[in-house]
Amino acid sequence: MQDIDQENYPGGFYTIMHHLERREAPYLFPEKVLPVPDVDLDKLSELRVAEPDPKAIFDNRRDASKKLHSLQQEFVGQSQLLLTHAICVALLRRAPAPTQARDLFLRLWSEKGAVLAGDLPVRWLISSATTFADHGQTIEQRLGGQSLSLLFDLIKLHDSERRVSLQPCDKAFDIGREEHDQLPLAFDMPGYSLRTGDLDRTLLARLWRYAENDPVLRPLGFRMLKLVMYDPRSIFGRIQHYKNRNSILDHVSEF
Repeated sequence: MQDIDQENYPGGFYTIMHHLERREAPYLFPEKVLPVPDVDLDKLSELRVAEPDPKAIFDNRRDASKKLHSLQQEFVGQSQLLLTHAICVALLRRAPAPTQARDLFLRLWSEKGAVLAGDLPVRWLISSATTFADHGQTIEQRLGGQSLSLLFDLIKLHDSERRVSLQPCDKAFDIGREEHDQLPLAFDMPGYSLRTGDLDRTLLARLWRYAENDPVLRPLGFRMLKLVMYDPRSIFGRIQHYKNRNSILDHVSEF
């Protein structure tokens, strides 16, 4: 095992946790930006988000109304349902989180999950998964949300660094005679076989099971996993270029 004498993150987990705790400082007066608990979600779907007052001034940057104002700018012209969902997520990413926001978030996904999954941009899908991880009602919602959030965050980290190569994100590297096998991985892990490995399939299957087993998480999980299945521009799409198609079909035929 390689000796590590210098931390990747100076200050270790103390500084990392301090950074997280600062980001989790709660918004003030959340009750001012949340609708009533029994709000008509059908009506919210029909209403459009109006342009907010550009001259609005807020005394405190942690005022929930300031956050709502910012979200209104992002969702101008879109469904009020999306804005309501966004403010719930924003409030729930802080601690302590308002119970009313948690109840409304879960109700939104229970009653309007298909609409949200279809209309939300990817960054809000990821935020929704993270929110399920922290506030889900079932083990599938919490584990599935955490796993989906980690999956997309790690794809973003990995593929952002890969762009330094200036290779298109849907183009696999030419592995030639596979000399790369001699380069050690972190923690001295054994390498993944790009040609025959099934780690990617196993990982995605586990996540699909979480989503499939929970009707509230299902629309979000299916939407996010189908993005991974069909978009060729992520690591999951690129590694398919290395695999022997016949070996994959043979593996499927075993079942």
